[in-house]
Amino acid sequence: MRNLVIQYYIDIQKYSQPGFNNLKPSPMEEYSRHSFKIYCEKFGLDYLRITEPKLGFKHPTWERFDLWMDRNWWDDYDHIMYVDSDVIALPHAPNIFEQYPDINNKLKTAYYPKFRNASLEGAKNNQRVNPLADNYTGEQISSRFVQPGVMILNKESTKFMLPWIEKYKEIEDNRIDDGMFLNSCIVDSDVPLLDMDRKFNHKNNGERFDYNNVYFLHCAGGKKHKRQVKIWPKLQKIFPEVQPDLSGLIE
Repeated sequence: MRNLVIQYYIDIQKYSQPGFNNLKPSPMEEYSRHSFKIYCEKFGLDYLRITEPKLGFKHPTWERFDLWMDRNWWDDYDHIMYVDSDVIALPHAPNIFEQYPDINNKLKTAYYPKFRNASLEGAKNNQRVNPLADNYTGEQISSRFVQPGVMILNKESTKFMLPWIEKYKEIEDNRIDDGMFLNSCIVDSDVPLLDMDRKFNHKNNGERFDYNNVYFLHCAGGKKHKRQVKIWPKLQKIFPEVQPDLSGLIE
């Protein structure tokens, strides 16, 4: 089987809404890219970093929907793992494709406590900024919403979801981001899901985490744009060969 790890890191100025969702470039991408290149070399996986627009919709975050839209991807690969550019593969992470071989062609994402551990009322409440969440019950949000920073896709799951995914161009409300849209497609399509181990998408700002119980560290949130946070010296210790330019970080 041929497996691919793919990341998108495209100049936001090439899009109509470079300030969309307040997402901006970060030197975290250098650590992320380096860590996954090493990871792929270690396990014999293909690695691809997309740097030019293809869909060209609003902002680079929407580009991942090309993995559904362009069916040619699935002529070349059995599985594709999409990874956000602020996710770090730690050196002891095992081969995720061996950990989760093809299981009934499900869409695979990591267990995310914000959804799975929430009460039904809490699940609705934590999506109060999501206009699309009004369409769903607390039970649907709790059991079907995912954190899409790490996803393993395959031909069948993407084909299953395609009639809903291809409507991305209809999203005009700028309060709706690509993750909100993706979760609505997961619920509406009823695509089969598999929750992988949380270790493969441990989302926090990186200041406090149990190194041995994390495989992929998702350095999410605005703190990665600040200089005085503990994640930077930690990453420098783990990957001393990487020398990112931190001069643009906020003091």
